[in-house]
Amino acid sequence: MAIPSPVAEMSPAAAPGVEPAERGARPRLSPLGRDLAAVLLVKFIVLALLWFAFFRTPAAPEMTMAPAAVAARVVGAPVPAEVPHGVP
Repeated sequence: MAIPSPVAEMSPAAAPGVEPAERGARPRLSPLGRDLAAVLLVKFIVLALLWFAFFRTPAAPEMTMAPAAVAARVVGAPVPAEVPHGVP
């Protein structure tokens, strides 16, 4: 027969009917949640470093284009209103 410890009776974890959330304890992450949080943090740091290294400022400030020219190039040539189907 085990002798109960008086320290275990005095600890807040042994308080009957008291949930950990009620005591103000933060719920712990599962190992999977901890790993996912760590991977996301590392990815965010790597993406921030890449943006800082390559996209913060233009490589050649003198090489600027008008926004309309960029939009035309991205969207492509406008489609003609009437497409000829045969030779007249």
